Amino acid sequence: MLNVQQALSIPPLTRSRVVAGAGGLHRIIKNITIMEVPDIVQWLKGSDFVLTSFFCIKDDPDAQVRLVQDMARFGCAALAIKTDRYVKTLPPEMIAAADSLSFPLLEIPREVSYIDIINPLMEGLLDHAAGVLRQADIAFRWLQQVLLSNQGLEAALATLQRMIKYDLTLECPELGLILTTSEDSNPLRPLSKEAIRKLSNAYHPLFLQRNRKESEVPSLVIPITDPSSVHAFLTVENYQQKQGLSPTIQAILDHTIPLIGMEIMRLHSRSVLEHQQINSFVEELITQDFKSDKAMLERARYLGLNLTHPCLLLVFNVDEFSSPNKQNPAEKEAQLLKAQLQRDLTHQLKQNSPAPFIVGLRGDSLVVVTTWPPEQGKEEITSSAYKLAQNILLYLKWSFPSLQFTGGIGLPQQSVRKVGLSFSQAWKAIVLGSQVYGSGRVYCYDRLGVYRLLCSHSDIEELIALRDEILGPLADYDKKQRANLLETLAAYFSHNEDINTTAEALFVHPNTVRYRLERAAKLLARDLNLAEDRFQLYLALKITSLYPFAGAEKNNNKI
Repeated sequence: MLNVQQALSIPPLTRSRVVAGAGGLHRIIKNITIMEVPDIVQWLKGSDFVLTSFFCIKDDPDAQVRLVQDMARFGCAALAIKTDRYVKTLPPEMIAAADSLSFPLLEIPREVSYIDIINPLMEGLLDHAAGVLRQADIAFRWLQQVLLSNQGLEAALATLQRMIKYDLTLECPELGLILTTSEDSNPLRPLSKEAIRKLSNAYHPLFLQRNRKESEVPSLVIPITDPSSVHAFLTVENYQQKQGLSPTIQAILDHTIPLIGMEIMRLHSRSVLEHQQINSFVEELITQDFKSDKAMLERARYLGLNLTHPCLLLVFNVDEFSSPNKQNPAEKEAQLLKAQLQRDLTHQLKQNSPAPFIVGLRGDSLVVVTTWPPEQGKEEITSSAYKLAQNILLYLKWSFPSLQFTGGIGLPQQSVRKVGLSFSQAWKAIVLGSQVYGSGRVYCYDRLGVYRLLCSHSDIEELIALRDEILGPLADYDKKQRANLLETLAAYFSHNEDINTTAEALFVHPNTVRYRLERAAKLLARDLNLAEDRFQLYLALKITSLYPFAGAEKNNNKI
């Protein structure tokens, strides 16, 4: 950029004299203007080189001093005064003000016309601007070649860093992308949701204090894609806000950032297409809507799964689906949130999944298809899958605190035609587990025991009739007497028929439990010492867990 010192070497300014403010000769010139009115400051743009004869304020020394002060405050480059016509000499107060503010004050000879100064200065400004544009064009072509040769964003970022000499960090939360040119092994702390919101709303660079480990990093954060589709940000590290970026660096960034944005959009589009393919594959696998087993095995192999190995499905359902900002989100917002769930869980599992996997979307549910080594037994696979599901549930709750998830785990299946069975089992585990124990947990199909049998019974009225036949008198007694004999009986069975443990769970004395059990047995005409009677009571309590008595509240004493 052309500064005052450089301008003084351009004829006819070589004939000018620096009267005051020599400490400001580094000031940048961006505009050239002529002063014809006293209130010129309101028409200035900053970095102005102002030419004047002082005619409009030739008899007002105070106005001359104020002019210097206002121009310095406004960031002008210099004031060049044609003396020996309307003013013979400059007042000492004006010279002192210019020196104190390091604002260049120049004297130009009377015979030098304004146009003789303006033309060569404009040529100098244009030459410099052309040089900046040439460098920006070179940077554009260089980065374009890097991306067209499929060297990737990491190479592109390193190339850009070499051109502008600032460390850079590139982030795209939707792609799980964090790239940096910094030699520090510790990445910048991720942008907060509030910062992302501000950047998305403003859609222009913001100065932020970012953090790396315990230290702050002054940074210029630049949004580089359309926030309505995908968020991506380029951070210029160790950015000095007062100094700003040089025109050359600014031009290079202006020319090259769109290239990076286009590459991110390309990667995002590819990611969306891949997830659509996965969703389609998972749907066909579950519904068995395919003709060729061989073709499905090949598609699975392309996705990283070997379906000749034991295959187990984990399903995570979003209970009463709602977005973080609205109770009933619009369809578009809901779809975006579901896609984010799928992307984020995929990125998370890539780091810590013990088995090959894919994550699909089906309705309001995430479906995780996993395959396991054939030498592992059913129990070992199910145990490992349960640990994985618990970790997934913790991650989902932490990442999306406004949503509630319930997980279900099916049994491992050996055939591509039986994978849908594992999904059905996982879904039944969610439905039964939520109904009996409540939502927000992970349930294994193989741990539901007799509930699996009860759930498969098609005649619900018969189950309810059996419940009423066995436990009806007890429910009626509790309702009339405001007692809790049914709760005590359920707690007794859920605590392995141990009276002391049951008493602790109910916060009562063991003798109270004994009395209640004796009273319940008498009302039901059952003997708790007989295995057949205990079995019938146990089964009826299981049915009650699924289909509670009218007006009864569910409690935690499930069996």
